[in-house]
Amino acid sequence: MRIDRGGSEAQKADMALQKTNWLLVFALLVAGLFAAAQFGKLTLTLPLLRDAYPEGGALVPVLISIVGMVGIALGAVAGAVVARVGIARALTGALVAGGLLSLIEATLPHISVFALLRAAEGVSHLAIVVAVPTLMASIASDKDRPVVMGIWATFFGISIAITAALLPWLLSMGGLKAVFLAHGGGMLVMAALLFPLLPKGRISRPVPVSYWAEHRIIYTTPRLLIPGGGFVWYTSLYIALLAVLPVALALPVWVITALPLISIVGTLLGGFLGKRLAPDRLVIAGFVMTIVASAIVYFASPAIWPLFVLFFVMALIPAASFAAIPHFNYDATDRARATGGIAQLGNVGTTTGTPIFVLVFDQAGLGGVCLLMSMICILGIVLTALLRARIK
Repeated sequence: MRIDRGGSEAQKADMALQKTNWLLVFALLVAGLFAAAQFGKLTLTLPLLRDAYPEGGALVPVLISIVGMVGIALGAVAGAVVARVGIARALTGALVAGGLLSLIEATLPHISVFALLRAAEGVSHLAIVVAVPTLMASIASDKDRPVVMGIWATFFGISIAITAALLPWLLSMGGLKAVFLAHGGGMLVMAALLFPLLPKGRISRPVPVSYWAEHRIIYTTPRLLIPGGGFVWYTSLYIALLAVLPVALALPVWVITALPLISIVGTLLGGFLGKRLAPDRLVIAGFVMTIVASAIVYFASPAIWPLFVLFFVMALIPAASFAAIPHFNYDATDRARATGGIAQLGNVGTTTGTPIFVLVFDQAGLGGVCLLMSMICILGIVLTALLRARIK
């Protein structure tokens, strides 16, 4: 069946003729690693952050969440803003802004000022995670595009792993200040390195920016919504399970460390499978296999190997979700909108998943967690199937 993905015939012809610019793909991935580190640099140093701000109390963990809250509030409109500013210009500006903000954070200002800096950092983060996959899709050939989007889908896991590996060295050099200085300096260097590589012409058409209109456009247009329609359920699972399962199964440290790495491998495989399978089918397959794996986790507990299976098959979902952005949308502006939607919904899932799973675990144990996991996967399957049926 032919899918109406939007865009002009000229745009479609141009994209069909392209060869993948792999140098720029991996340079953009590095930019994404720095964006993910905007979360990781605080998440992985929370005890030190509490020591730095003893007066902060319960507000200190909120400093981590502020970036995600910005994504929830502004994600849907971010695509239109990035398209209007220009994708390459928005990316460069966001990297520079993020770098400068991190350098200011290194002064460890008053916690209220730090919170404002984190809010501004959330805008920078959102611009990067909208601009980068949109650019990646535009510089990839049709046959390579699913792989390229699968590579992008690994950015968060890779960044957290690298940040965790570098933190002991950075902290020994100068504590929290060294972490923020390294992050800020790295973002500024990345902006300088990327600038000459980025496309000079505008690849997206500017559109009027209206907060409510953008929400209406994204959430009433199935081809814009379908990438986030599966991704939101995945994000509600991933961080929550990393928080709950180690407690539920008394996991050793090496297993906790291995699970995100296994997810990265699964996501990369999802990118290659995307060359053979339509992204909506791969999302549904990922959810079905996650249901099966969750049952194995429960019935085989306390065995560890089912967890590796679970995180491997679950990782197919983000690869397929990001591949769905260019698969169902030719136009760069529509891709930016779809990416804004996936950013908003991803932050909704990440923010709400952990407290829900913790509550269920406290009340119903591992069985309740596995049952909830299956229910969420069923919702993902149903929503993805319904949205696909509405795309002509």
